[in-house]
Amino acid sequence: MTDELDLEVLDEDIEKSNKVEKRIKDLSEKVRLTSEERDELKKLGDEKDTKLAEIQRERDFYVGFSDMVVANPAAKDHKDDILAKVKGGYSVEDATYAVLGKAGKLGKPTPPPENPAGGSAVNLPTPGQKPLKELSRDEKRTQLLELEARGDISMT
Repeated sequence: MTDELDLEVLDEDIEKSNKVEKRIKDLSEKVRLTSEERDELKKLGDEKDTKLAEIQRERDFYVGFSDMVVANPAAKDHKDDILAKVKGGYSVEDATYAVLGKAGKLGKPTPPPENPAGGSAVNLPTPGQKPLKELSRDEKRTQLLELEARGDISMT
């Protein structure tokens, strides 16, 4: 009878150990799935942050680019290159100067328009002339008559 009893106890022990092993395997699987989900969420969060930062840089580019075009008209020809630099982490100003400097278009003054509409002509003093404050009344009158004779000024 002790043999039968021992076999039953042995069978119960085996079943208990199988249940424990099954429970351990189930819990291990849950831990693995939970860690995979956590890693997936972290990856998605990082991707979201990266895309958000890129969109913010692009927005900043479009906000500041018009100011840079006013200061450097050649920038409008290199808009895509400047945008790529801004997306890479440059500020709009730094990216503009980097691209224009590399293209050799930085620092060249823009020529004034040939025939500006409106405004008045600039009369620069010729070298060797005295400043207006140092001229006597007769010298001022003489210069006015010379300018009128040349047609630079008129009395109407």
